Amino acid sequence: MQKPKIVTTDNGFAIVTAKNTDTVSLDEVHAIVAYKLDELTTDLVCCDIVTGAADGEHIRTIHEDLCGFDAAMKAFEALPGFDRKWRDAVTLPPFATNRTVIYDRAACA
Repeated sequence: MQKPKIVTTDNGFAIVTAKNTDTVSLDEVHAIVAYKLDELTTDLVCCDIVTGAADGEHIRTIHEDLCGFDAAMKAFEALPGFDRKWRDAVTLPPFATNRTVIYDRAACA
């Protein structure tokens, strides 16, 4: 069974699973929220990628254990107003969720 992975594209990313490929353009991204999940002995850094309007919002969740996570986070740095220092806000202190908005298109308008 193929593990899901994230592939960066010229203007976005794709989440590739054994069943399908979900491609998202950076132009579609309205917000990114980073946080941690407590996995007993470690934390898992996750990001919710929000696309679509409020009435048709779609959230895709990616996490640091997926191949391509770091490359995707690097690609998000192209978004105006993206918080490049997000990792410290999310990872410290350990075992706290630390939900942090690291990109909000509306705040940059």
